[in-house]
Amino acid sequence: MLNTEHAYIEAGYKCARARIQRDEACAQHWKDWFSRAYALESPEDKPLVRTLFDRGYSEAQPTR
Repeated sequence: MLNTEHAYIEAGYKCARARIQRDEACAQHWKDWFSRAYALESPEDKPLVRTLFDRGYSEAQPTR
């Protein structure tokens, strides 16, 4: 994996928080960062990388 697990979790988290705050420019930045980083990963690592981003995104969602 080219980036740390934390980097992918943090990107997902920041993307979600930006969307919650209605800051689409910031959310798009993190989505673009993830897309570029994901494209560089090996096929073996891509499922884990996607899971980590999704985990960060989910963690940012408010609990009800």
